Amino acid sequence: MSITISTADVKRKAMIASSDTTYDSAISSLITEMQSPIEYSITDTYLADTANTGLQATLKLGILEIITGEFLEQLRREMGATEAATVAGVVLGGSTVRGADLIQQGASRLGPYLKGALPNLGDTSALSTTTDSEMAFSTEEEVW
Repeated sequence: MSITISTADVKRKAMIASSDTTYDSAISSLITEMQSPIEYSITDTYLADTANTGLQATLKLGILEIITGEFLEQLRREMGATEAATVAGVVLGGSTVRGADLIQQGASRLGPYLKGALPNLGDTSALSTTTDSEMAFSTEEEVW
C-alpha cells in the first residue's frame, strides 16, 4: 500500500483524544480491513503517481474519511450510543456526528480517481454511420 493511514489519523478525524486507547484495536482492524479494498478500487496510475503530492494527499484524505466514517457508524451501533435527553432545548447524550456523511464525502472525493470512473475506450464506437435519417425496421427484424 502506497498510502499510509494510521490509528492516530482516524482518531484525529473522529475527534477522539490521542491519549484515549479504548478504540485503538478496533480502528487498527478497520484500517487493515478497509484500506486495501478501497485502494484496489482506485486506478493504479493515480496510486503509482507518488511524485504528485497533492494527488496523494487527496487520495489519503478520501480513504481516511471513508474509514473514519465507518468507524463512527460502528460506534453509533453500540448499546446506548444514540440515547439522548433534551432539557430546555439543550441536548444531552448521543453524538450528532454522522459517519455516513463522512463516508459520502470521502467517496465523492475519490470518485474521479476510481477505476469505474474511466470510460471503457474499447467499447466506444458509432452505432450508425447514417446521418440525418430515421431508422427503419422491417417485420423480419423484430424477433422476440
